[in-house]
Amino acid sequence: MGASVESALRTVRTEGGRDYSHIALSYVVPVYFNQADTSTLSSLLEIYATYDNAVLDRVQFVIVDDGSPIPATLLRSINLNALLLRITKDIPWNQSGARNLGVVYARSDKILLTDVDLEIPADTLRRLICMKAPGRRIYKMRRLNPDGSERKPAPNTFVLSRGRFLRLYGYDEEFSGHYGFEDTMFCRWQRYHGTRFLFLPRSCYTKRRLLDNSRSYHSLERDMTHNGAVADQKRHRWRTHGWEAGHSRKFLNFSWEVVEDRQRRSERPEPANHPLWTKTWWWRWLFDGAR
Repeated sequence: MGASVESALRTVRTEGGRDYSHIALSYVVPVYFNQADTSTLSSLLEIYATYDNAVLDRVQFVIVDDGSPIPATLLRSINLNALLLRITKDIPWNQSGARNLGVVYARSDKILLTDVDLEIPADTLRRLICMKAPGRRIYKMRRLNPDGSERKPAPNTFVLSRGRFLRLYGYDEEFSGHYGFEDTMFCRWQRYHGTRFLFLPRSCYTKRRLLDNSRSYHSLERDMTHNGAVADQKRHRWRTHGWEAGHSRKFLNFSWEVVEDRQRRSERPEPANHPLWTKTWWWRWLFDGAR
C-alpha cells in the first residue's frame, strides 16, 4: 500500500522540468494554528482529494501557513496539486501578507481566495475551472450553512484575476499585525479602480464547515481598534488625493519558505487545438487591451 501511495505522488516531469500549463484554477487559503493540531486543514484536503480527477488535475491548492506555532503539513496520502508555503515569522493577523504570498505563487490567472472554514463543492470547482478569465471582475458566491440554509456571503472569498490583483498591489499589509478591515478595504480599493463585483450563479456556492474552534483553529484576540484608525486614514487619503494614494504598497514584508511542492501523478488533460491562435494576434492587440 505504501509503495503505491509513493508512486502516486511521484513528481511528473517533462523534458524542460515541471509543466503547470494545465492548471486552470488556483485555490489559495491561509491557515494559522496555535492550539492542539492542524486537523482542520488535513480533513478539508482529504475531502478535496475524493473529487473527480477531471477537477483535481486542473486545480492547484496553495496553502500558506502564516507562521503557525503548530506548523501545517500535507498528508502523504493526499494526491493533489498542492503547494505548502510557510511564513517564518509569526506576525499576528497577517492574512494580508499570507494572501499576497499565495497569489504570487499561483500558477493560474484565475484564483479562488477563500478560508479554511469553507468547503468548495466539486461542482463549484468544476464551474470555476470552465469559466472565462475574470479580467477586471471579482466574483462572490453564496454561502450555505451545514444544514443547507443560506447565510451572508463570506467577506473574504472571491474569484478574481491574479493579474488584476497584482496590478493594484494586492492586499495592503499595513493592516498586518492587528485584526480587521483588510478584506473590506481591499474590496473598496478594487472598486474605486473600476473593478466590477458580481455574483456567480446560485449553482456556485461555498459550504460552511463545523470546526472545533478550541482544538484546531486559533485563539488570536479580535480587536479592531487599531485597524479601524488605519482604515479611516486611508479613506481620507482616497477622498483627498485620488487613485494613487491610500495603499501603503507594503508587500511580502516577511520571510518565507516553500515547504512542499506536490504535483499530482495523473494523465494530463490534453489542451484543445487552436491552430489560428498565433495568426490572430492582431485581433487581441486591437480588442483585448482593456482586460
